[in-house]
Amino acid sequence: MTTLRIPFTCTLDCGSRCELIAEVVNGEVVRIDTPAREDTDSRPRLIPCVRGRAHRRLLAAEERARYPLVRSGPRGSGQFQRVSWDQALDLVALHLRNALSTGGPASILHATGAGAVSGRGLHGASASTRFFSYFAPVTEISGNMSVHNTMVAQRWMLGRHVSGSDRAMLLHSKLILLWGHNPADTHMGPNTAHYVAEARDRGARVILIDPRLSDTGALCDHWVPLRPGTDAALAAAMAYTMFAEGLADTAFLERAVSGHELYRRNLFGVGGTGTKTPEWAEGITGVPAGTIRWLARLYATQRPAALLAGWGPQRTRYGEQAARALIALGCTSGNVGLRGGGLGGNGTRTSNLFRLPSLPAGPFRPARFLPPGSWAQAVLEGQLDPPPAVLYAVATNLVNRSQASVDCLQALERIPFTVAQDPFLTPTALHADVVLPVAMEMERPDIVGSWGYDAHLFDSRQAIAPRGEARSDYWIMAQLARRMGFEEAYTQGRNEEGWLQAVREQSDLPWETLNREGVLRSDPEPREEFETYRQDPAGHPLDTRSGRIEFANPEALQVGLPLLPEYVPLPPAPEGFPLQLLTPHARTRANSCLAANPWLQRVEPHVVWINAADARDLGVQSGEQVLVRSPRGVIRIAAFVTERIMPGVVSIAQGTWIRLDQEGIDVGGSANTLTDSALSPSGGPTTHSNWVRVEPIHE
Repeated sequence: MTTLRIPFTCTLDCGSRCELIAEVVNGEVVRIDTPAREDTDSRPRLIPCVRGRAHRRLLAAEERARYPLVRSGPRGSGQFQRVSWDQALDLVALHLRNALSTGGPASILHATGAGAVSGRGLHGASASTRFFSYFAPVTEISGNMSVHNTMVAQRWMLGRHVSGSDRAMLLHSKLILLWGHNPADTHMGPNTAHYVAEARDRGARVILIDPRLSDTGALCDHWVPLRPGTDAALAAAMAYTMFAEGLADTAFLERAVSGHELYRRNLFGVGGTGTKTPEWAEGITGVPAGTIRWLARLYATQRPAALLAGWGPQRTRYGEQAARALIALGCTSGNVGLRGGGLGGNGTRTSNLFRLPSLPAGPFRPARFLPPGSWAQAVLEGQLDPPPAVLYAVATNLVNRSQASVDCLQALERIPFTVAQDPFLTPTALHADVVLPVAMEMERPDIVGSWGYDAHLFDSRQAIAPRGEARSDYWIMAQLARRMGFEEAYTQGRNEEGWLQAVREQSDLPWETLNREGVLRSDPEPREEFETYRQDPAGHPLDTRSGRIEFANPEALQVGLPLLPEYVPLPPAPEGFPLQLLTPHARTRANSCLAANPWLQRVEPHVVWINAADARDLGVQSGEQVLVRSPRGVIRIAAFVTERIMPGVVSIAQGTWIRLDQEGIDVGGSANTLTDSALSPSGGPTTHSNWVRVEPIHE
C-alpha cells in the first residue's frame, strides 16, 4: 500500500494560512498532517489549527453538494432533482439571457463571499467576478463584513488602510493590550498567539480588554471586561488621564498629528462636551475608574506597548468611532512607530511580497453595489430599480453571513431565479433554483498566497478527484462563458493548469523550491508600521490633507458622525430585551464555512454564554436548552453558564446554519437570526449592537 503525501493549504478566510499535507491511500485522504520543519522564534512553523486539520471530514460531509441539482419542491425544502451539467448550465444561461434582455444587467445580482481566498483567481469569488466582468455591468452584493469601519477610519485619519506591523515585533514589547482581540480562536496572521506568548515569557505584560474572557485569556495576565460598544469611551478616558497626568507624548503629537489640540480640548470638556474622566467612563463602560487610570498609566509608561485591536469592537452601530478612538489613543501614548509599539490597530501585514500576475479581467464593472448587511432589506422594501430577476451566489452562504438572516430568506422568495455555486447545501443553496457543486481545496490545484502577516506562497496541489460530479469554479464559469459567447476571452484557451503554468512563466520566483518544499517563505526583516514616519513625518508624509495623522475628520461629519473620535452612545435597548449580544467568530468555523463538519461540532459545541448572575435570575442551568429572542427572530440553543462573560452580555458564536422549524424558531442557532439589518453611518456591519432576552424552556 503506497501512501502519497501531497501538500496543500486551505483557502478559508480564517486569519491565517498554514502548511497542510494530505496523506492519500488508494485515492482517499486518510489523514491531514503538517510538514516537520525547523521551528525558531524568527521563523516559526506554519502549524494548522483545528480548522485546517478538519478538511478530511468535510470531503464526505452529509451536506456536501455532489451533483448539479434543480429545485423540484418548495424553496428551503431540500427537494431537488439531479440533472446533468449541460442541463443545469443551459438553464442558468437561459435565465441570465432573459434577465439581460428584459430587466437589463442591473437586474442580475452577483453575490460573493470569502470562500477560496488568496488563490490565483481560479476559484471562489475571483472566478465569478472575472466572468461577470466579461458579461455585463451587473449589481454586486459585496463589501467587507469583517473590517469595514476600521478601514474607513484609517482612510480618514491615516490616508489609507494600514497594513500594520509584523507579529515578530511583539518580541520588543513591554506591554501588549489585546483589545477585543482573540488570537486563540482568530489568528489574524499565523503564529500571533506564539509571539504573544513568547513576548510574555520575555517579560511583557499582556492584558485582555473584552466583554468576555475568551481562551486568549490563557496568554494574559489581566482581564478587563467592558460593555460592548463602549470602547471609544474607555479610550477617551485613558487619553484624558494621560493628558491630565502629563503622560501624553506631546512631542510626538506636535510633530506628527493634526488636530491633537482640538482633541485634547474635547477630552477636557471645552465647548460644553463634558470632561472625559475615568469616572465618566466608568458609568458607560462598566470598567472601574481606578482600573482605567491604571491602564492609561501602563500604556503610556511601559513603552514600547502594542495595542492589538480585534475587529469585534468596530463591528458596532458606531464602529468607526471605536476604530478612530484607538488610533487617537495609540498616538497619545506615543507608541506609534516604536519597535514593539503600534498605532492602535490590529497589526497584520496585508501586503504580499511575492508579485504574481493577475488573470485578465473584462471591460465591465458592477453598475451598483449592495451592502451584504442590508441587501435583503433593499429587496423586500422594493428599493431596487430594476427589481432583481436573478441572484447568482458564488463562494458565499449569503443567508448566514448577512445580518437579519430571516429577512434574507424572505428576500430569496422575492427573487425569481437563484443560483448557488458552492461545495455544500447551505441554507442559501437550499433556497436556490439551481445548485452547482464546487470542488474543494484538495480536489483542485492552485498557487495560494498568504493571508496577511508575511509573504508565504503555497503550492496547493490536487490530492484526490472531486467528489461526485463537483467541478472547479473556473470550469463552471468557463462552461457558462461558452454559452454566453465569450469563452475565448475568459479562458484564452487555458484550463486551470494552463493558467497556473502561465503564472509561473511570467514570474522569476524560485519555482523549483516551491515544487520541492510546497511553500516559498520570504520572511523579511520584521517591519514596524510608521517607524520611518515617526522619525521624519515631514519627509514621509501620509496621504491626508495635512500629510500628517489627522484627528479631526470632515468626512465623518458627512456621514453624521462627530468631527473627532469621541464616544457616541448606542441606541437604548428595546423594551423587554435587556441583554447585549456578542457574535464572535468560532475556532471551529471560518464565517459559516466548516459548519457542516460534525467532528468540529463536537470539538466546540454551539452554546450561548451567559453570566452566572443573569442565569440565576432567569433560572437557567448550564447545558439546558433555552430560547434566545430578539426583535428580529428567535433561536434554540444550549446555555453555557460562566463567570467568563460580564453581566448583561451574552455571546453566541456566528457561523452555524439557520434552520427554521414549523414555529419559526431557528433550531440551527444562527447568530444572525437575531441581528437586525442596521448599518453603521459609513455602511459597515453592526452585529455587536443588538439586544436579546433569554427564556428558559419548560418541557
